[in-house]
Amino acid sequence: MRVVLDTNILISACWTPGGNEARVIAMAVGGALEIAVSDELEAEYRDVAGRKKFAKQREALEAAIDSLLAVASRVEPVAECEACSDADDNQLLDCAVAAGAQFVVTGNGKHFPAEWRGVRVINARALLDL
Repeated sequence: MRVVLDTNILISACWTPGGNEARVIAMAVGGALEIAVSDELEAEYRDVAGRKKFAKQREALEAAIDSLLAVASRVEPVAECEACSDADDNQLLDCAVAAGAQFVVTGNGKHFPAEWRGVRVINARALLDL
C-alpha cells in the first residue's frame, strides 16, 4: 500500500509515541507501507521540525523524517490540485497522484476532499483498520 503522510502525522507520532500515528510511522519504516515524498514535502517536514514550538520534539521529529526518507520513493509531482481548503495541503494530493498512492494520511481531514483523482484521504486510525 503506497501512502503520503501529512506533516501532522509525524508530529503526532512524536507527541504520542504509542499512538496510531507512531504505529503508522513504524509500519512505513518497517516496510509494511510504501511512502512517497516530493522535494517540497520533505522541505515542509524539515521546516516544521525546525520551528520553535516543536523544540522539545525536534530530535524525535528529525529522526522520524530521516527514517521515512530512507525508505521513501521520491516523486516529482505536477502542481495542479486546488481542492484543499488550506492551499499548502494541495501538494500532498499532487504527490500522491504522482506516486500512484492510494491514500494521503492526515490528522486534518477537514482541509481535504474525501477523495481526489483516486486518492482517498484518511486518518491514521482508518489506515490501521485497513
